[in-house]
Amino acid sequence: MPSRCFLAITLPDPVLVTLGSARETFLAGAPAWAGEKWVPRPLLHVTLAFLGALDDAALEAGVPRMRKAAILLPPFELRLAGVAAVPSPRRASMLWATLSDPGDALTGLRDELLAAFPSAGIPPDTRPLRPHVTLVRARSPRRVDPDALADVAALARAAGKEPDGVVSVPSVTLFSSTLRPAGPEYREIAVAELAR
Repeated sequence: MPSRCFLAITLPDPVLVTLGSARETFLAGAPAWAGEKWVPRPLLHVTLAFLGALDDAALEAGVPRMRKAAILLPPFELRLAGVAAVPSPRRASMLWATLSDPGDALTGLRDELLAAFPSAGIPPDTRPLRPHVTLVRARSPRRVDPDALADVAALARAAGKEPDGVVSVPSVTLFSSTLRPAGPEYREIAVAELAR
């Protein structure tokens, strides 16, 4: 049975702790958001690409190609850069922790790894990625308190200047996603290590 798959960067524990602090900071100024769909800490990640439903044959062919492509690319770092209300603070459906990507390394990595899964039928994307971690999804679009947003964005920017805000990228993980009543369930299918 085909699995809904995506490529992602997992987050180190110090960044997860920082994002937990970001949630608390935001909710202190915007308590009405407490009932929205906050992403559980173990599921926080940076999505590189959605691959759609891949069957076993596509995975068996694609995973070795993904690993061969990744091992030729150097590791790099992303840094927390702020928090954004998406698509806008007036009608936000999500809050993102944004990340800096010097040299568009993430875009290059995404393009190389997507080529390993031609059966996914994903056309090349020429737009640069907007690296982010989805923190919360609103049940319906709603206004974000500007002071709460400014406070949490400042926390993330400050963390990005410290080790607790650095996301080292030594590998990429291929996950499958299954929607459950309580929310999505992710299963690790394969890890592709970047060059050492």
